[in-house]
Amino acid sequence: MARFSSIRTFAFVSFLGAASITSGWGCGGGASAGKDEAPLDMSSLAPAPDATVFVQVTAGSAEAEPFLANVKTQLTSAMSGAGYKLVESAEAKPDILAKVTVNATQEQSFFQVQVNGQVQASYSVKIAASFVSAAEAAVIDQATSDFSGKDGAVEQKAIDKLLVHLSKSGKLTAWAHAARSKVEGAEADLWKAANADGCKAGKTATACDGVKAYLEKYPSGKHAADGRQAMQDGEVAMKAAQEEDMWKAAAVDQCKKPTKSYDCKGVEDYLAKYPTGGHAAEAKDAMKASEKAREGLKKVEDAKKKAASREDCIKECRRAYETYAAFEILVNRCVQTECQ
Repeated sequence: MARFSSIRTFAFVSFLGAASITSGWGCGGGASAGKDEAPLDMSSLAPAPDATVFVQVTAGSAEAEPFLANVKTQLTSAMSGAGYKLVESAEAKPDILAKVTVNATQEQSFFQVQVNGQVQASYSVKIAASFVSAAEAAVIDQATSDFSGKDGAVEQKAIDKLLVHLSKSGKLTAWAHAARSKVEGAEADLWKAANADGCKAGKTATACDGVKAYLEKYPSGKHAADGRQAMQDGEVAMKAAQEEDMWKAAAVDQCKKPTKSYDCKGVEDYLAKYPTGGHAAEAKDAMKASEKAREGLKKVEDAKKKAASREDCIKECRRAYETYAAFEILVNRCVQTECQ
């Protein structure tokens, strides 16, 4: 009888212990896996890295599916609050990819708690995050956290633990600083090679190619404003240089004292393209001063051309009738009808 009483007493005490554990879970939350750990000091986090981050959360097991939405919501909210520059899509070309995997396994329990007729299972949840450089596909840092939860509820302390690790590690910040220095160095080198002064001078058609290449790669870069100004200055200078080149090719001195009727052709072309150009007045004066001389030269040239054509025609007539008896008559007739 005494033995039966002791067994009954032991069972009752065990039931009370189990009941006290289950009552600590509450109805909708998850119990902390590290309940006795010191609270995390989120106010002392180091500044977030100067880099954009895209957070991608996936399930490593079917049991983890109910936790995904809350993990992503709470993690992105915590990171934004800590100063991280989050982007909503990988298409935004982030600097860092935060690849977060959630795994969950059901915890064994001697007692099953039912709420509204449904059994509530508790899960051991592990969050594993890898922070990867989007450009090099290299892992920069890794962090893990775990908690015990149910109904998809995520313990905020588990989320905070990831951020505390990133803050203490400092790897993301160091990587971002190195990447920024590398980018700034590459930008400085490209700007130096752009030769903005040469672009401003605009002496050749390719003088601004280097500046164009810089602006295409760094449209909002450190020297973007100077680059655009150099392009504008270069365009003005190039147009002026093109006008000067055309004026030199016009040979205005030959136009003023022509020996051929077409010695003012270059000046005419200049005026057609630059009717109000810097040399327009001189060009018009040269054209007017040599007008009569050119007209006279034209008449002489036309006469010579006509004479040369008549001579060729007569020669052809002679060749056509050279074997005929009435050679002279036939040739004269040919010349009269075809060579006038």
